[in-house]
Amino acid sequence: MEQFAEMLEIELRESLRTYFSVPQLYEHALACLEDKIQESSMLLGKMTVLHYRMFAGEDTRDIYRAAAAIELMMLGLDIIDDIQDKDNGKMAWNQLPSEIALNIGIGMLTLSGELILETGFPSERKLAAAQLLNQGVLIAVNGQMTDLYNDVSSEEEYIEMVSQKSAALLVTASMIGTVLATGEWIEEVKLYAEQLGIAAQIKNDIRDLLNWDDKNDFLNRKKTLPTLYLLQSVSDEERWIIDYFEGRLDFADVVGRKQEVERIIESTGTLIYTSVRMRTHYYRYLEHIERLNIEPHWREKMLSFAE
Repeated sequence: MEQFAEMLEIELRESLRTYFSVPQLYEHALACLEDKIQESSMLLGKMTVLHYRMFAGEDTRDIYRAAAAIELMMLGLDIIDDIQDKDNGKMAWNQLPSEIALNIGIGMLTLSGELILETGFPSERKLAAAQLLNQGVLIAVNGQMTDLYNDVSSEEEYIEMVSQKSAALLVTASMIGTVLATGEWIEEVKLYAEQLGIAAQIKNDIRDLLNWDDKNDFLNRKKTLPTLYLLQSVSDEERWIIDYFEGRLDFADVVGRKQEVERIIESTGTLIYTSVRMRTHYYRYLEHIERLNIEPHWREKMLSFAE
């Protein structure tokens, strides 16, 4: 795993160089990739390689190509999501005309499947991995539709949406590494990857509630676990927050009220509540890890993701 980042970046750059033959496509796609490398931990690719190695897969270049496929899938989805959501404006793809960025996103999604099929794994295993990747994209598309409508009204609906987006993609990455190593579906892997994905998304949503400068979920009226709790916890004097989320107040009416919003977030216990919910899913992740019959070395690596 020590050479993970170097090997993965080699595969990512070479795949764009090989398949994106139009100079402008390659140039813009590479800029998007470099932004991704700078701002991302490459968690999905890392989970693919980790699970492959954990289940006794041999360390070959093919598993890094599979990890690159997962990361290209994720980058393609991120580009398309940001075009739809009109956020994350600092990223390279949002500096391009939307039609160019969309073409790059579609190209990366298609390339991800091609890379899986190009690997030298046994045919039945790489076909199963390609099917898992396609299923992950389809699940994410369904989750994104719910997100675009922004009409979740309960914690249960929020968890279902997250399970179809970030959590489902983490399951896809983990299970592809597992299937390429063993040829088998291991249910416990699916269960703990899902819990880790939910916990990680709640953590991101807490960050995006507090980040007033970029991609703020409050200003964008985004329905997440923190904002849902905030909306049901405000006092009568603070109902202007509900009015804003329901469109009765405009952006200009609230953009200057940062300190007041922060005070209400603190007084309602929004951060405490959502932090506890986040830890609950991390604890469930740890419970599933403990049930898995793996060597202590790999268990420690898996447990580190909950730190």
